[in-house]
Amino acid sequence: MNIARQTDFVDILWAMPQPYLVLDSHLVIVGATDAYLEATDRHRNDIVGRHILEAFPENPDAAGTVEQGPLEVSLRHVLATGKPHQMAVIQYDIPKPNGGFYQRFWTPVHSPVLGEDGAVRYIIQDPMDVTESVLKRQEDDARLRVALHAADLGAWEYEPETDIWRRSPSVDEFFGFAPGKGGPVAAPFFARIHESDLKRVQEELRAVVGRPDQTTMKFDYRIRLPSGNIRHVSSRGEVLRTSDGTVRMIGVMMDVTAERVREDELAAAVAAQRDLLAQKDVLLAEVNHRVKNSLQLVVSTLRLQSRRLEHPSTMRAFERAISRVRAIISVHERLYRTENTLTVDMAEHLRRLVLDVAEAQDLQIGLELADIELPTERAIPLSVIVNELLTAAMDSQKPEGKMHLMLRELRDGNLELSLSGTSCELATSGSLTQKLVSAMALQIAGTLEFDDAIRTVTMTFPRDAS
Repeated sequence: MNIARQTDFVDILWAMPQPYLVLDSHLVIVGATDAYLEATDRHRNDIVGRHILEAFPENPDAAGTVEQGPLEVSLRHVLATGKPHQMAVIQYDIPKPNGGFYQRFWTPVHSPVLGEDGAVRYIIQDPMDVTESVLKRQEDDARLRVALHAADLGAWEYEPETDIWRRSPSVDEFFGFAPGKGGPVAAPFFARIHESDLKRVQEELRAVVGRPDQTTMKFDYRIRLPSGNIRHVSSRGEVLRTSDGTVRMIGVMMDVTAERVREDELAAAVAAQRDLLAQKDVLLAEVNHRVKNSLQLVVSTLRLQSRRLEHPSTMRAFERAISRVRAIISVHERLYRTENTLTVDMAEHLRRLVLDVAEAQDLQIGLELADIELPTERAIPLSVIVNELLTAAMDSQKPEGKMHLMLRELRDGNLELSLSGTSCELATSGSLTQKLVSAMALQIAGTLEFDDAIRTVTMTFPRDAS
């Protein structure tokens, strides 16, 4: 090929409509298409001849979100294997010409160009800008982060082929690393898994990769911290496979050290035949804690599944289901966190329940709650009713003015719950809210009244079961 034809070929390559970047085997940029330069707001002279991580530095204002580590791991994986590699979604911000950064999200595909000797001479990067679709999901991601934080859960994503390990900051904390100091790969984390558990975990991971029909995972293991202390974690996940069979895993992780310690304490208490009443309280606390944790895993699983949904009505149905489960979780959480494992302080409990709902929807809800304690079997239906009334009111229309929730004791000894300031789905005969609230009211022998004229829902019920 003569020089003129070579020049024509380069001009044609750079004019291609797709955004491509070409690197040599030292990860130095040797060229870029015009479309790539436009997508990254760069000039060819600014980047050609520079190492990719030098030409595109980390955004100092987005520490912990910029993905230089996994990017380099992917490129070096291509160099080592001579095979293409597609990354998961990463955030990699683009420097502005006059300072600052543009926020960008990508799913880079790295394809090798082999020489006559079979070695990788060049790597072509197709960045695949997915910023628009990622930004649309940020609201759902924010809700998921809030749910994970509230449940003390950590989120993770693992790619066995490259060992790329992405996770929330709480996972670093579980393993005893300072935030962001664990690195982009999983090897340092595997090194801290208890030596008695490591082989089993590795075998389970290999088994997952080798079974194309497996979609779920469960790992329970111990972590040996630098201090010498032992931490117990429980992890649940799902297996994702690309069209070429590449495996990625996503999931959540929970610190269950307190539960394991409590189990040991409970076993010792039973073996020693100590105070029967104390044993009953420990058992009840344990039951409430386990029920709470089991339901929280259900919520987390629903959150993960809801991220795949697109239809608004289906997404709303998932959110309503999650809120109902969380209302039940809140009762069990109050029980195991207090010395009294038999009754619930309804004033404090409803105050926290309403606060969670109000903050999520930016609502103002006035409270008038008497100091009333109810047993678990009555506190749970009442919590579900309050949660259902509030969420139904918000779904039907924006409340006009300030809503007001009241719980009081009547002169005849019965209790009264009322929500005023809004109409809601309860007025619709046959609706799911009407059926659910009626069923819960029936459990506690409650009588429901809906007055649309004064925009109030009222339920009267006895304090104790008949």
